Amino acid sequence: MRFRKESPIILPMNKYYALLLLIFSSTSYANSEAKSLTGRLGLGFTQQIATIGDAKIPAISAKYYLSRRTAFSVGTGFDTKSGSSTVAVGSKFFNNLHVESNLFFYAGAGLAYVSHKGSKIQGSLFIGSEFFFDKVPSVGFSFEAGVRGDSINGSFAIKTIADSIVTGGMHFYF
Repeated sequence: MRFRKESPIILPMNKYYALLLLIFSSTSYANSEAKSLTGRLGLGFTQQIATIGDAKIPAISAKYYLSRRTAFSVGTGFDTKSGSSTVAVGSKFFNNLHVESNLFFYAGAGLAYVSHKGSKIQGSLFIGSEFFFDKVPSVGFSFEAGVRGDSINGSFAIKTIADSIVTGGMHFYF
């Protein structure tokens, strides 16, 4: 009795799997190319510029990518409610640590001036992510977490900060 080393049924399946592997590896290589926003300006909003008490200050912001790895943003938010008016102006620097086709993971630092029942300066150190959808590649959604230092009336306090995708930010890149 002779035994075959390969079954005729297994041989075509191996060729089929090899073909699928080749197709998927070539498409994943194309998708692994990192997105570059170098020289592009994003306009949108963020709630990650400054805080008052336990509330965030929504801000209109602009974000500009200096290179594939670095970006700079400025933002301003205000509320003219009498007796409790608020103004915040801030800027942030971003350094992309990990870049994928539709995702940036970054670390950064920010500085903001806040006027609300007195003036204060807030500094922040954070990590975060900005992600994009394939079908809408010019819109970036961001969220962050880190620490914020707050000086008010001669005292200094440090607190943790975190934003979710829902309360983070969004920019449209031209």
